[in-house]
Amino acid sequence: MVMDSGVPKESRRNLLLKLAGIAVASSVLTFAVTWALTSSREVSVTFVQPKDSTQSTANTASANPAASGRSALTETELRSAVKTLGGSVYWAGSMSGALYTLNHVTDGQDFVRYLPNGKGLADTKQDYRVIATYKDAKAFETMQKAGELTTGVSVTNADGSLAYYAKATPTHVYLAYKDLPFQIEIFDPAPGAALKLATTPGSIKKIG
Repeated sequence: MVMDSGVPKESRRNLLLKLAGIAVASSVLTFAVTWALTSSREVSVTFVQPKDSTQSTANTASANPAASGRSALTETELRSAVKTLGGSVYWAGSMSGALYTLNHVTDGQDFVRYLPNGKGLADTKQDYRVIATYKDAKAFETMQKAGELTTGVSVTNADGSLAYYAKATPTHVYLAYKDLPFQIEIFDPAPGAALKLATTPGSIKKIG
């Protein structure tokens, strides 16, 4: 992996993995993934591409420090910050003893990172659960197309939502609901944890 201007980049093959959301001042890392996938069946799916957060994070920090990704927040503070933003942000619910960061990269791209026991604010390792919300009017359609790919695994949940992950990156799972204009990305470093969250009804919910 090559670090370029604080934004990790990896792979030019069929799977393109991007990590975005590094806060400028404190180098706090949150995650975002874009997959440009093409299968042998000539089905092409492009997931929402996270924007470069270098400049937008700096702007957010001055306008709303709690949403800059630089502050460790209690659940109450997290909810207040999301309310101030006025948009839709999803997460996996509270975690006992944890604190959280909220990185509002731009309108329609938000990242909630979990800090178990309140530790790890300045840690840039991929050791923390992150739930990303990407605004996308065609999210469900994209997930349906993803289900045709031989490079990934698609799951239809009991509530009708669709989950998808690329076989090469099972710790990153995408989730979409038929009537919601969002792609929700779940990252968890523990094997199987992201998929369990994506396929367990009620696990992923709107902060509000």
